[in-house]
Amino acid sequence: MRVFVEVSTELFEDIFPDGFSDKMNDALTPVIEGLLGDFCGGLSLPEETHLSISMLKEEAMRGLNRRFLGEDAPTDVLAFPLHSGAGGFIIPDHVPLLLLGDIVVCPPRVHANAAEAGHSFLRELSLVVVHGLLHLFGMDHDTEDNKRVMWETQERYWDTIEQALSYPISREAGN
Repeated sequence: MRVFVEVSTELFEDIFPDGFSDKMNDALTPVIEGLLGDFCGGLSLPEETHLSISMLKEEAMRGLNRRFLGEDAPTDVLAFPLHSGAGGFIIPDHVPLLLLGDIVVCPPRVHANAAEAGHSFLRELSLVVVHGLLHLFGMDHDTEDNKRVMWETQERYWDTIEQALSYPISREAGN
């Protein structure tokens, strides 16, 4: 199986170096393969899996958050899954190409959250990416039980993504 992650970083070229999309692809490939194995059980896995990650400024993120979640404030991450519903992650059997959906990240909010949590921008970015990815797989944190399961799953993959993404940041994100 091949995984293709397209990352749109044009608005933040001063933060994300050339090749960041490739690093994100390398970071997410084993995570997506593991999640597909977990969620798709006996189904044959697709030959290709695609997802997109877009980086937006706060005002654009605020507009999406207001439109889709009714919250009039920017947030760090939103996810728009293509194959999840009330029953969780559902894909047809034997699909050759799986489009997971879109993850939208707001680097200025990620930076603010990292400062508040006392860790690096890269660590927080890794967290929001895995969080968005889990939403694409139909996970949610709407109940205490669901939250516990989602947080445990995040913990399982968070370090994997952070280690694979290691890259130099040329300046503070969000400034």
